[in-house]
Amino acid sequence: MQRISKIVFTFIFFHHFCFPQNVDTLKFPKSKNQTFFFTSECFENIDSANFVINTLENLQNYSSHNCIGNSGMAISKIQYPFLSNEVGFFYNENYFINYFYNKEKLLFYDTKVPYSDLMYIIGSKQEQNFKLTFSYNVKQNWNVTANFYRIRSEGFYLRQSTNDNFLSISSIYKSKSNRYNLLVGGMYNYIQNAENGGISNDSIFETGVDLDKKLLDVNLVSAKRKDLNRSVFINQHFNFGKQKSDSVSNALVIPSSRISLSTSFDDNLLKYEDDNPLSGFYSNVYYDSLQTRDSVYNLKFENELAWKRIDNKLHRGFKDKLGLGMLLKDCFVRIKQKEMDTVYNNIILGSELFNTYSSNKFWFKLIGQYAIEGYNKNDYVLLGGIKKGLFDSLTFITLNASSKVQMPDFIFSRYSSNNFKWKNTFDKVLENSVELYFSMKKNKLLIGINYREVTNPVYFDNYAIARQYKGSIPILAAELKKNFSFNNWHLNNSIQYQYVPDSMVIRLPEYIFEHSLFYENDLFKNAMRLQIGVSVFLITNYFSNNYMPATGQFYLQNDKEYGNYPFFDFFIDARVKSVRVFFKIDHINSGWSGNKYQMTPHYPLNDRAFKLGISWRFYD
Repeated sequence: MQRISKIVFTFIFFHHFCFPQNVDTLKFPKSKNQTFFFTSECFENIDSANFVINTLENLQNYSSHNCIGNSGMAISKIQYPFLSNEVGFFYNENYFINYFYNKEKLLFYDTKVPYSDLMYIIGSKQEQNFKLTFSYNVKQNWNVTANFYRIRSEGFYLRQSTNDNFLSISSIYKSKSNRYNLLVGGMYNYIQNAENGGISNDSIFETGVDLDKKLLDVNLVSAKRKDLNRSVFINQHFNFGKQKSDSVSNALVIPSSRISLSTSFDDNLLKYEDDNPLSGFYSNVYYDSLQTRDSVYNLKFENELAWKRIDNKLHRGFKDKLGLGMLLKDCFVRIKQKEMDTVYNNIILGSELFNTYSSNKFWFKLIGQYAIEGYNKNDYVLLGGIKKGLFDSLTFITLNASSKVQMPDFIFSRYSSNNFKWKNTFDKVLENSVELYFSMKKNKLLIGINYREVTNPVYFDNYAIARQYKGSIPILAAELKKNFSFNNWHLNNSIQYQYVPDSMVIRLPEYIFEHSLFYENDLFKNAMRLQIGVSVFLITNYFSNNYMPATGQFYLQNDKEYGNYPFFDFFIDARVKSVRVFFKIDHINSGWSGNKYQMTPHYPLNDRAFKLGISWRFYD
C-alpha cells in the first residue's frame, strides 16, 4: 500500500452516438483549452464532436465485470452480438476487442493548445494500468495524436498473468479551402497472456473459506496465448462545390458532393502454445504430442471508392434535401495456418439514400451493400431507419430495421491446429431485426426494444467444435436506463431484458442489472468535487458459455448455471482542477454470500481488490 501514494493515471471518456445527418464542417466554440474529438465515421457530423471535460462520471469503471477473471483477459459476451452492418470478411469473434485500438473507435482531435491525458492505476495482485494520450495541432488545420495503453496484472489464481500493450497514432488534415480532407490512423495491439484453462475443481473453490486462491489447481500449467494485431488506414475526401468568400465562411468550399478513397491494411497473428498437450484437457492431439505450437495468420487489404451527395447549405427544398451515396469496395484476404494457405478477393457494391438536412427534426436513412464476388459472394445488408425529434432538441424516437445475410466467420469453415481440426461447408447466416428507441437526454432516460430472428446461427458445441444450427431462433431484448437526482444524491439505473427460447444454441442471461447510488457535492469553497457511493452488477442464472484457450472462443456447456450473484463496488472519486483521483474497493462483498462469483465456468472473478489512481490532464 506504500506505493499507492505515488500513482498517476487518467481516464479517457469517449462514448458517443451519431445518426448520419451529413452536416459537412465542424464548428467548434472558441476556447483556449477546449479539446474536441470525433471518430473517422462521424468527423463530418457536428453532432458527433465531443469536447473533453473533467467529469467524474464512471471514473472508477475502467474494467469489465464479465472478463474471465483478470484485467486484460478475454471478455465474454452477455448480449448476443449483431451481425456487422457492412458486408465483408471476418475471421473470428475477437473477445479482446474491448481493449484494442481499432479503426471504428480511434479518436481524432482538434485542440487549441497541446493536450496530454495521463492515467496510471494500481491494484491488488500487482495490477497496473497505464494510459497516455498526447494531441497537438501542428497547424490550425493539422492535428497529430498518439495513444498508448498498457495492462499488467498477476491475477488471483495460478497462471493468470496478463501483459498487454496497445499503441495508436492518428492524424487529421483539412486544407484551408476545405477542398481536401485526410484522416490517417495506425494501430498496434499485442496480447500476451498465460492461460490456465480455469480451476480444476469448482466445488473446492465454492466451499472454501479464506482459501488462498494460488493453492487451487488449474487445468493448464504451461499454456500461453499471444495475439498480435496491426492495422493502418488512410481516408481521403475531395469536396466538390463552390468556394464562398465572406466573413462567415472564410473562403471555404461549401461541398455539394464528395469523392472518398479509403485504403486499409489489417493483419492478425494468433499464437497458442502448450508444452503439455497430453494433460487431458484436450479431446484430441493431431500433430504433436510433445508440444503445441499453433499459429494462425490472416490479413485484409481493402480499397473503397465512394461518392456522396451532402448538404450544400442552400436548403431550397426537396432537391437539396435528398442525399445519395454509392461505393465500390475491393477486399483482398489471405489466411495461413496448418495445411492451409488461401486467398480470396471480395468485390462489394453499396448505396445509400438519406436526407442531408431537416427542417422539422426528422431524418431517414436507407443503406444497402451486396458482395458480387469472393468468399462473401451474395452476402448483403439492407438497413433502414428514421429518427424524429420530439418536444425539444434533446428528445428523440428512433426506429431501425435491417435484413442481413452473411457467411459465417472463417474460423467456422476451416480450422487446423494441434488439438482442433474441421472443414465445414455451412449455409449463410440470416438475421432480420427491428428496434425502437426513445431517448430524453435532458431527463437521462432511454427506453428501447429490439426483436431479432437469427436463421442458421453458428456456434461451438460442448466439445468446442464448430457447428451450425438448422433453423431460426427468435431473440427479444429490451432495455431501460434512467438516472435520478435528488439534491446531491444520484441513483443511476440500467436494466436489460433478453428472451431466447429454451434448449437453443444461443445462451443469454434473462436480466442484466447495473445500478449505482452516490453522493456528489463541491467542497472547500468549490475547490474540490467529490463523489462517494456504491454500485452493483448482477446477471440472472443461465448456462453461460465455457472458454477454450486453444481457439480463443467460447463454447456451449449444459452442466451448470451461473449468475444470480451481486458484485458490489465501493468508490470515492474526487476532482481538483484538472486532476481526478479515485479509490475503489472492487467486489467489496467477496466471501460474504458464498463463493459463487463465476460468470464463465471454472473462471472465478477477482476477490475483493483495492484500486487507486489519479487522472491528470495538461493543456500546455
